Amino acid sequence: MPHASRTAAVRIRSLRPGEWRTYRRVRLRSLATDPLAFGSTLARERDLAETQWRDRLTHGPGGSASRTWAAIDARERFVGVASVVDVDGDWHVFAMWVAPALRGRRVGARLLDAGIAWARSVAPRRRVVLDVNPRQVAAHRLYESRGFRATGRTEPLGHTDGESVVEMVLGPRSPVRSTSVSKAPAPPRRGPSDRRAR
Repeated sequence: MPHASRTAAVRIRSLRPGEWRTYRRVRLRSLATDPLAFGSTLARERDLAETQWRDRLTHGPGGSASRTWAAIDARERFVGVASVVDVDGDWHVFAMWVAPALRGRRVGARLLDAGIAWARSVAPRRRVVLDVNPRQVAAHRLYESRGFRATGRTEPLGHTDGESVVEMVLGPRSPVRSTSVSKAPAPPRRGPSDRRAR
């Protein structure tokens, strides 16, 4: 299938709370595929209870606002995911991931744009914050293309010696790119617990 057609066939929409099993599958796949992109691990998350997966799609920290998006291809397969969560007055991008076969086709950009646009619609004066492993070069370039800038803050990745993440921030006045997002129900409340984005 041509490059443009494959990209157009992928739609972006927010996840419903009842889709926790599908979310679990794509989240575990992301942890298995790209372990250095996230602050959590496959071993830590594969045994989480149903209530914990449901909670990720229905609550933010302390009941705060959040939303999780999925990228879905023409065969109804979930091929990407990203969450935006209210943490201490900032929006945080968590658990962003795109299936390897669709990287470089703007799927990640569309997920990120959907998250930023939603965050701006809810609380436009807040910063949007994320952490990224510098080894994730494509992700770093994507974030920079959307106006994210490194703050100078770094911290260890945690589960892998010698790996670290850098914090990036999008200021409240940064422009928002428009993106095509399918209509979905009211926002779920709470995303993944780790702060690593990809």
